[in-house]
Amino acid sequence: MTDLCIVGAGPAGISIARELDGSGIRICLLESGAADVERRVQRQSRGESDGYPVHLLRRSRVRAFGGTLRHPRVRTGGGWAARALDPVDFEARWGVPDSGWPFDHGYLLPYYERARRVCGLAPRGPADEAWRPVRGSDVEPTLYQLTQVDFSDVHDTLVSSPNVRLLLRCRAVDFTTDPTGRRVETVTAVRADGSKAVVRPRAVVLAAGGIENARLLLTADAGRGLGNEHDVVGRYFAERLALSVGYVVPYGPGSVRDAGFFDRRGDVSGAIRVVDRVQRDKGFLNCAFSLVPRPAAVATTAVGSLSTLHKAMIRRPLVDGFGARVRHVATGLDHVADFALSRVVARPRVLVVRAQGEQAPNRDSRVTLGSRRDDLGIPVARVSWRMADTDIASIATSLGVVDAALRAGRFGFVASTLDRDPATLVEGAHHHLGTTRMHADPRKGVVDADCRVHSVRNLYVTGSSVFPTYGLSNPTLTIVALALRLADHLRGTLGRG
Repeated sequence: MTDLCIVGAGPAGISIARELDGSGIRICLLESGAADVERRVQRQSRGESDGYPVHLLRRSRVRAFGGTLRHPRVRTGGGWAARALDPVDFEARWGVPDSGWPFDHGYLLPYYERARRVCGLAPRGPADEAWRPVRGSDVEPTLYQLTQVDFSDVHDTLVSSPNVRLLLRCRAVDFTTDPTGRRVETVTAVRADGSKAVVRPRAVVLAAGGIENARLLLTADAGRGLGNEHDVVGRYFAERLALSVGYVVPYGPGSVRDAGFFDRRGDVSGAIRVVDRVQRDKGFLNCAFSLVPRPAAVATTAVGSLSTLHKAMIRRPLVDGFGARVRHVATGLDHVADFALSRVVARPRVLVVRAQGEQAPNRDSRVTLGSRRDDLGIPVARVSWRMADTDIASIATSLGVVDAALRAGRFGFVASTLDRDPATLVEGAHHHLGTTRMHADPRKGVVDADCRVHSVRNLYVTGSSVFPTYGLSNPTLTIVALALRLADHLRGTLGRG
C-alpha cells in the first residue's frame, strides 16, 4: 500500500516527487526507462501517425529518468528554452473557439517563480529588454532563458529519500478501478524482466507526456478506458507551429548587425511578438518571430525544398508535394550549389524570419489507439495532427504587423514565403500538447482545475497534455509550475505533512 503512485519520471513527475520528499507521504515513482538513456527502451515509444506529418514518435520522446529533457537535441543544442506563458494565453479569446484556462496568468505566477528556481534559472530581468527597431509599436521584444537542467541530478536524492520509492525500467500498463469505476484501486507495471509489480495507491498521477498520458487513459481498466465518458481523451492534440515564414530585406547594412538581439547571449536569446492588446482586439493566435542570419541561398525555392525533403525523412506520413519539391531542387541546382559553397566561403547573407506559434484548439486533432501493438500486446498510440487554415493565416497576419513595425523602425521589410507552392513545411518542435485538457466542464475537458480526472476521484494528470490553449512558449517551465501546484494540492489531500 502506498499513498501516491506517479507514472513517469520526467520534469513533472520528478518535480512532484522531490517537492514531497520528506513529507511522510509514501510515494512510488514508476519510470519505463533507466537512469540513463537506453536505446532499446525507446522502441516502446513507437507509434503510428496520419494527418499532417509529425516527427517519428520514437525519436521525439525519451523514456529515461528526466524524460525528454534527456533528448540528444537538448544536450547538443545547449539546453532548452524556458519562458512562461503570456497573460493572453489564459484568456478565452474571441475568434479562438475552446480557448482559455480555468484560472488566469496571475494565479500561476507564484508557481512560475518556484519553477524558475527548480529549473536553475537566474532571476528574470526585464524581457522588456528594448530592441530599437520595434520600440513603441504593436510589436514587443521578449526573451527566452536557456538552461541545461535535465533533472538527472535529482536521481540520487530520490533514491535515498525516506518516503519515495523509485522503480526504473518499470512500465505502467494498466489501472483497475473499484466497482463504481470512480476510484483507481491498482496500478499494474511490468519490469524489464517481464515480472509484474502491482501498486495499491490512495492517489495516482499520470505524468508520462502529451501522447502517453492519453494512451494510458485509453487503454486503462483492461481496455475500457478511464475519463473518456465524453470522448475527449486524446482530442485537441497540438504541436508547436515552427517554420520559416520569410526573410527581411534590410534598409541598410547595419540591419544584420542589429539582429544580434536574436542570437544566444549567455543564457538568453531574443524574439519579437505582437503585443497582447492587439492579439485580443484582432483574435490572433500567439506567435514569436526570430531573425536568423543565414546564407542568401536559403531564401530560394530550391534550397527551401531541399530542406523540406531532408526534414521529411524523420516525419510521417510523407509531406505533400514531394515530387514538386524534387523538381524545384533539380531546376535550382545553382542555388543549391551556392548554399553548399556558403559552408566554406563567405557568401551574401539574409535575415530569415522564423516563427514559433500556437495553433487553435482543434477537437479533430487527436491521439487514438493504433492498429499495431507494442511488445506487451498493448495498442500503440496513433497521432492524427490536424491544423486549421486559420492557424497559418494568423501567423501570416501577425507577420504583417511585424513587417509594419520593422518598416516604421527603419530596419527593413519582410518578404513572406508563406504563399509558396508547395507550402512551407510546419516542422513542429516535439511539443505534444492538449490531449487531456483542463476544463471546468467534463464535456470539454478531461481534468478539472486541480488536474483531477473529472470522473475518477483519485486520478490526476499533469504535464503539457492538460494545456487547454498552448501559447508560443516552450512548455517545460509551465509543466514544472503546474506540477508544483499539484504537489501542494496532493500534500493537503493526502494529509501526511
